[in-house]
Amino acid sequence: MAAQVDPLKDIKNYAPTMTISQVLKFCEKKGLNITRGMIQNYIRDGLLPPGVGKRKYTHNHIAALVLIDRLKVVFDMQRIQAVLTPVMNETGVPIEEYESLMARLEGLNSAWCAAVEPSLNHEADALPKMLLAAKAREWAL
Repeated sequence: MAAQVDPLKDIKNYAPTMTISQVLKFCEKKGLNITRGMIQNYIRDGLLPPGVGKRKYTHNHIAALVLIDRLKVVFDMQRIQAVLTPVMNETGVPIEEYESLMARLEGLNSAWCAAVEPSLNHEADALPKMLLAAKAREWAL
């Protein structure tokens, strides 16, 4: 199974702050399932910090959105908040923290594929809830 392309690979080519419309265009271009309502709900629920200044969103906000998008496949929002809160600052998840968490997720994905995929007759496109939950406990997420 091929590794997923990191949606933030070229984030430095984008303006350091973006409006919500620009964030949504970025997410659409990168194949992320993020809507305006989701962003507003994440802010309201304390999962994502509010925009800075006149509702501008930083690369750190986008990093948090990508992580939420990846983690919500396996975790509920309370667990995601517990995972992200320790690494979040007032503008989201710093890119260094994002890269560290994404590397851990990719490692889990690789372990899953090596251990289970050979016995399957199809591609494993997502980590099973059980494996990720077990690894999360191991990491004390």
